[in-house]
Amino acid sequence: MVAQQKSLLLLEKQGAFAVRETEIPKPGAGELLVEIHATALNPVDWKIQVYGIFIENFPAVLGTDSAGVVKEVGEGVTNFAVGDKVYVCLGVTGFSCR
Repeated sequence: MVAQQKSLLLLEKQGAFAVRETEIPKPGAGELLVEIHATALNPVDWKIQVYGIFIENFPAVLGTDSAGVVKEVGEGVTNFAVGDKVYVCLGVTGFSCR
């Protein structure tokens, strides 16, 4: 059985948000899998929805501000470990993790 999570999806360009079950991804090289404990919509999220900017592939997972605990680390990750508490602030040009 594939592990599932709830995700906030933008179903189509300038479309409606919907909460749906999605597969939990495996982290790739240089990536983290974070179990989210709190998340929020950032002003960029509603601008993506209303103006149809930045995102080209749908459905798209939004919710660019999150905090949680690292569950898995991908190959080559050396600055984070399983169990680290992190926050993520995604932006249009990338992200930051602490």
